[in-house]
Amino acid sequence: MNYGKLPSFINHEETRLAIACERAFLEKLNGSCRTPIAGYACKDKDGNCMFKGLVASPDGTRVLETSRKGSYDFEDMVSMGRDAGEKLLSRAGPGFFDS
Repeated sequence: MNYGKLPSFINHEETRLAIACERAFLEKLNGSCRTPIAGYACKDKDGNCMFKGLVASPDGTRVLETSRKGSYDFEDMVSMGRDAGEKLLSRAGPGFFDS
């Protein structure tokens, strides 16, 4: 077996793209395992990317949600994740993660 080809052999492109979108969202929000953030990207029946994102204040009193739809393309999906994160940050305002 040629182990040099193993990563591409086990890669699932649809999953790789979804993860890129979700990680761009988390990165924009500076998310960690202690931050109440959720991001989910998947391919819809028409072949587009459907992204849903959520962020909650640490005490759970405020929950903000967003969604995006766009092409199932790496660059577009990364932009979609970042844009969703930026929008939630602006809606949350300063101190949102401090409560």
